[in-house]
Amino acid sequence: MPIRHWHQAGLLLALAGPLSGALAERLAPPPGLTPLGEAARLPNPYRGQPAAIQAGQAAYEEHCAACHGEQASRAVAEGPDLRRLNSACRRLTDAALQAHCLRDVDAYFLRSVHEGKRRAGLMHMPAWQGVLPQETIWAIRSFTESRPLPPPRTLPDLPPVEPDR
Repeated sequence: MPIRHWHQAGLLLALAGPLSGALAERLAPPPGLTPLGEAARLPNPYRGQPAAIQAGQAAYEEHCAACHGEQASRAVAEGPDLRRLNSACRRLTDAALQAHCLRDVDAYFLRSVHEGKRRAGLMHMPAWQGVLPQETIWAIRSFTESRPLPPPRTLPDLPPVEPDR
């Protein structure tokens, strides 16, 4: 195995080591939330519920903040800004279309959490299926949805473009 692969493997083992005990067993759902059972529920059944937002905040800080930013409020973090997931849905004015959009984003979020994220063969986010119950996943989603959006992103000032002559 080339040396760079040993280095990558060592890094993954170092990162996975502290997680291995925590990920070995399924975590209990947050107390105070309506149990959802084993079958995946869509859309997010806890959307907007204060108890779910509070439980989601604690779960987010424990499982997500290291990569996605504390309190889901840091615009630049290792992982993507989860507050922006509903950006396209917010612009929709038709209630039925907006509900359909939110359901699609919920499905994307659930699949991403269950399967994790891999790019170019490297793990960017661990898979949480079998570890986090869906009550916890939906509580985290409810929390991130409750966070205020950052100001819109802008490009730095660029020099004006000269038209072709």
